[in-house]
Parts: sequence; C-alpha cells; structure tokens
Amino acid sequence: MSNSEISELLCIEAEEVKQPLQKAMRRAGRKAFLWPQEASSIVEAGESLEQLAGIGPFLAKVIKRWLNNPPDVPTPPEIRQNFLTLTQAQSILNSKAAATTIKTGAIKGDLQMHTLWSDGEGSIREMADAGIARGYQYISITDHSKGLKIAGGID
Repeated sequence: MSNSEISELLCIEAEEVKQPLQKAMRRAGRKAFLWPQEASSIVEAGESLEQLAGIGPFLAKVIKRWLNNPPDVPTPPEIRQNFLTLTQAQSILNSKAAATTIKTGAIKGDLQMHTLWSDGEGSIREMADAGIARGYQYISITDHSKGLKIAGGID
C-alpha cells in the first residue's frame, strides 16, 4: 500500500469520525504526500510510524492495520488523481530513465505564477498568453497578498 493510498483512506475515514480525530486524519492525509519514506517500508523495518509528520499512536495503529490487511482503496475523485507523493517523485528523479521520460512537452501547466500585482513581471493576460505559447492546458496565478510585505501584494 502506497502513501497516496494511505492518504486517500485517511481522507475517507475522516468523513466518518468526529473531532478532534477528523482533523487529525485530514491533516495526516495531506502530509502523507510529503512523507520521506513509504509507510510500508518503515513498518517492514520494524520502525515506528510516529516518525512521520501527522502520525501519533492512534493513527499509527490504524495505518498498521491497513498495511497488514489492505482494504480496497477507491479511486480518488478526478481532482485528486495523478498526484505524486514525495517518494514517487524521488524514485522517478533517481531513475536513469528520468532524463528520457520527462520531456518539456509533457508538462501540462504551471501552478506557481506571479503577475505585476505582486512580485511578477507580466500582466495576467501576458501570463496567459505565455502559457498558451508553451502549450499549457492551465496556469495558476499565485500572487502574494499584502501580508508578505517584501513582495508588494494585492488586497
């Protein structure tokens, strides 16, 4: 069972429990994508899952139970599909084939763009045109708010 599957199960379980467990499960579900190791390899090595961000004694028991007897993991909604965990991304980047499998044309968009409204150099229209010129299917404008004083920002 991968960290992304554990994340999905935590999110599903969070819908069935009450606070504060609901909040803990949601938080752990988000953090699972950034765990530096697969939870399964930690358990196989006889180490504690509590070394992972967002995991305390209770959630460690829940995850161990899933690893020992894997439940069916439903397909996530489309909006949560095709995201890589940190361990998956590291595996791809460390593979010898990475240079040939990740091509510029395979990049579908940019989710971190700033405009003149904060610390960028182009207008929203210019950013959209640049994305179209690169063949992007989407862009995300992530201008800073005034709360980040060094970046200008919008209100």
